[in-house]
Amino acid sequence: PDIIGKTITVNSVTRQIVGVMPADFSFPTVDTRVWLPVKHTDSATVSEFIYTGVARLAQHATVQQAQAELTALLPRMADAFPQLESGGSTASWLAERKPKPAVLSLREELTNPIAHMLWLLTAAAGLVLLVAWANVVNLMLIRADGRQLELAVREALGAGRWRLASHFLGESVVLGAIAGVLALLLSHAAVRALVAFGPADIPRLAELGVGPTTVGFMALVTIAGVIICASVPTLRVAAEAFRVRRSGLSSRLHDGGRAASTGKSRQRLRASITVLQIAMALTVTVGSALLLRTAHRLSEVHPGFDSDEVTSLRILLPYARYGGAENVAFFARLTDMAGQLPSVRAAGLTGKLPLGAGWTGQQTFLVEGGGATPSLPVSVVGNGYFAAMRIPVLAGRDFRPLDQAQSSDIIIGQRAAATLFGDPNGLAAVGKRLTLAPDGPSYTIVGVVGDVRNQDLSVAPEALIYRPHVVPTDPKVEPEPRPSMVLVVRSSGPPGTLVSAVRKIVRELDPTLPVFDVATMNDVVRASTARLSLTLTLMTVAALITLLLGMIGLYGVMAYMVALRTREFGVRVALGADRRQIARWVALRALALTAGGVAAGFVLYYALAAPFLRAFLYGVTPTDPGTLVGATVVLVGTAALASWLPARRAARVDPALALRAE
Repeated sequence: PDIIGKTITVNSVTRQIVGVMPADFSFPTVDTRVWLPVKHTDSATVSEFIYTGVARLAQHATVQQAQAELTALLPRMADAFPQLESGGSTASWLAERKPKPAVLSLREELTNPIAHMLWLLTAAAGLVLLVAWANVVNLMLIRADGRQLELAVREALGAGRWRLASHFLGESVVLGAIAGVLALLLSHAAVRALVAFGPADIPRLAELGVGPTTVGFMALVTIAGVIICASVPTLRVAAEAFRVRRSGLSSRLHDGGRAASTGKSRQRLRASITVLQIAMALTVTVGSALLLRTAHRLSEVHPGFDSDEVTSLRILLPYARYGGAENVAFFARLTDMAGQLPSVRAAGLTGKLPLGAGWTGQQTFLVEGGGATPSLPVSVVGNGYFAAMRIPVLAGRDFRPLDQAQSSDIIIGQRAAATLFGDPNGLAAVGKRLTLAPDGPSYTIVGVVGDVRNQDLSVAPEALIYRPHVVPTDPKVEPEPRPSMVLVVRSSGPPGTLVSAVRKIVRELDPTLPVFDVATMNDVVRASTARLSLTLTLMTVAALITLLLGMIGLYGVMAYMVALRTREFGVRVALGADRRQIARWVALRALALTAGGVAAGFVLYYALAAPFLRAFLYGVTPTDPGTLVGATVVLVGTAALASWLPARRAARVDPALALRAE
């Protein structure tokens, strides 16, 4: 509180501190630390309609009502601001473009970019949980079958059926409590790792933690797991006790002493649970394999530039001390001095890094000999930028060193040449003129460069126009030089040494300016796919866990089946049966369960997972045959490995030991 009323200097402007926000307030981004008032102007001109506002709706008002009210309000902007900053009539522009306000709830604004990813990971986690529960149910059923003699003795001594069933409930409670505590510890470690190494573009990631809500949710999941895992064997035991009361305890004790096999209904139940496990394991495995294929395809996409040996650094000039001419002169001097460093091969400026954060302005041009173009993105760059990024100049030339003489020069991308002039090679575009609509200055196209993926590797290159970072010839209709620019440097030395040298240059030019957002272009490219990489990592972990649990379940069922039929196998061997036939029979039984799981898994995948995965994939479809076959082969191979040991054990049964129990 004692800081209220004191002053600080922000961008060379003295500001008085009028409030302090809570430490956990992070809006619009986690990195925001200072809030400044909107700068109002009495000018009769308005800039592009790219403003974003925050409003709290009136009581009982809806988002749709706010949308309708703002849509009706927008045409009245022409009365208050009759002229656009880029020239022309605001009313004409509104009538031609018909812009519409976009009203979203703040929750949607924050979560929409990652909603699909979160739902996908939630579904994968749910499948892992179901497979784990199914596994425990199966193993507890096997354990219940193995305790038939013990339960018969207890019942002979007077234990009721619900008393018998309570043993399984007690075991489930103990197992669930231990599992819940371990899961809580593992979740705490996993969340800390996610916060430390997760993508920076996930909103409110830094706020994640294991708190009361998480503990409560995990307690509910644990209780649900205990109930589910204990209910099936408990009901089985109760039903068996009821059946025995009708048939008599003596027969049960007699059968238990001879290690009789369980009934077909229980075997079918265990087999059905195993099939369900394999089905869910296949669904998660296919999803993980498709994301892996997507990551591989994206790694093969050429972004249009060479990111190796390139370092980027951002510098922001204060409005108060740097006007248009001073701005251009500073960045020109910075580029020139950075280019003279011994390890530097090329240096240039850009307002926005490809695949990096930020936005590019939109402008409308009139084509020489044609009509108006669609609104095209415009990137402000300096000479040396294309050389530093190794973006090829396909026709014409690069910008010359920054000076006023080139203010009418313009360079377009290959796709822009095809869009504007129908010339994919760009040769015919050089020398043509574009005029800023509706009656602004004209520019001469001096070069055509290769396309770059500006927003995302999975998004096709857009028709991009490049303008030099110069003082505008007509400030009334042309944007002023940007105060924040990124210096991109291609060098042969270590990035750390280069960054230190550039910081020294900036201090020589202006000791008050910071250098920030330092990153190599390889880091920028990796960051652009960080969200996909996180999703892929977590999906792969989920797939491995479900495969492991599914195969443990298959192994448990087959091993117990072999144990139940040990006497039968011994008799068969004693009568001359081929041991390989017995092993083959066990293996075929396991593969039959696997085949049923694969069939059910494809039904589950096509019904639920395939439509949802489509939003995450690039260069591969949800029904890609190679991926589906590969995931199936992995699953069947793992199942064969899980059934190998029970089959081997069945083939090695000693007839004498098996018959001795008689």
